[in-house]
Amino acid sequence: MTTLTLLSAVLLLFFSSLDDVQAFSAGKGFGNNSSSSPSNKSFIGADRFKSICPAAPETIKKFDATLINEKEDGSSDKDTWVAVYRSKNNLPSVFVRDSFFDAMAVATTAQDGDSQTLVSSTTQEGIGVISGNLQDEKPVAVARLTASKDGANISIIDSMRCTLKKENTNPDCDGGSEHCEAIGVCIDELVISYLQNYLETESNTVGEQTLHFDGGIRFRGTLFSGKLLEARGFREANQLSADMHSHESDFDGALSKYAERSTSTDVSKSPGARDRSLKIVSLLSKIDRDEDKKKDGEDEEEEEDSDYDPWASVKRYL
Repeated sequence: MTTLTLLSAVLLLFFSSLDDVQAFSAGKGFGNNSSSSPSNKSFIGADRFKSICPAAPETIKKFDATLINEKEDGSSDKDTWVAVYRSKNNLPSVFVRDSFFDAMAVATTAQDGDSQTLVSSTTQEGIGVISGNLQDEKPVAVARLTASKDGANISIIDSMRCTLKKENTNPDCDGGSEHCEAIGVCIDELVISYLQNYLETESNTVGEQTLHFDGGIRFRGTLFSGKLLEARGFREANQLSADMHSHESDFDGALSKYAERSTSTDVSKSPGARDRSLKIVSLLSKIDRDEDKKKDGEDEEEEEDSDYDPWASVKRYL
C-alpha cells in the first residue's frame, strides 16, 4: 500500500510539472503568471552564425573573387578579413525558405551564364551553412579592416557584403534580422582583432606613435549598418576626411554599449554575441583611456595640417 501511494505521488508530481517544463522550453518561464506574460521571448541557446577572423584570401574569394586585390607593394597582406557562416542552429523554417528561393533561382536564372542574371541575391543549397570544415564552405557575409587614407594609425572597415536579405525580419535575431546579425558579427570580430593588435603593438613599441581605439576605427555606414554601429558605441563623424567615413569608434561609447550588450537579455539569446561583447569589454579595460584619447587628438592635429581638400573635386565646377 505504501509503495502504491509513493508511486502515485511521484506520477502526480511528474504530470503536474510537465506543463511548466513545456512552458520553460518555449521561453515562457515557470509559474502560472509567467506563461501569460507577453513580454517574455523564446530563448535560443545556440548561435545562428559562426565566424572566422582572420579569414584567408581564398575564403573571401569563395564569396566574391573581386574583393581580393593583390597589391604590388604587399599592403594587402596587412588587411584583416572576417567571414561569417550560417550555422545549422537556425529554425527549420529558415531552410524551407532557402529551398524555395533556390528553386525560384533555378527557374529564373540563365543556366549558361556565370552568375545569377535575374535574381540578385540567392542562397544555393549548402552555401553559408556549416557542415564540417569552415574553410570548405561559402560565407554569407564578409568584411575587411584595412588602413585608412588618413594615416597609418587609423583603420577603416570596408568591403562589407552580405547575401542575406535585409527585408527578412526576425525579432529573435540580434538586430532584428539575419542580415543585421551577420553584419553585427563582422563588426564585433574586426573590433576584437583591432584591439588585440592594438595591445600587441603597444607592448612591442616604446616611444613611438601607435594605434589608438578612440577614433581609430572608421566606417562608411548605411541605413542599416549605421544603427548597428551606434548600438555598439560608434559615434557619427563630425568632419570630412579623405576616406569619407560616417562613423568612428568612441572609447567611452564602446565600453558602455558593449557592457550593456553583455548583460542584455536580447543579446544573451546568442551566446556568441554575449561572449564577443565580454571580450571587447575585457580588451578595452586593458587600455589607458586618457592616453588613448590623447593619441586621437594628435592624429586630428595632423589631419588639420594636411593639404587634403574634401571639396577639391567640386570647386572646378564653381
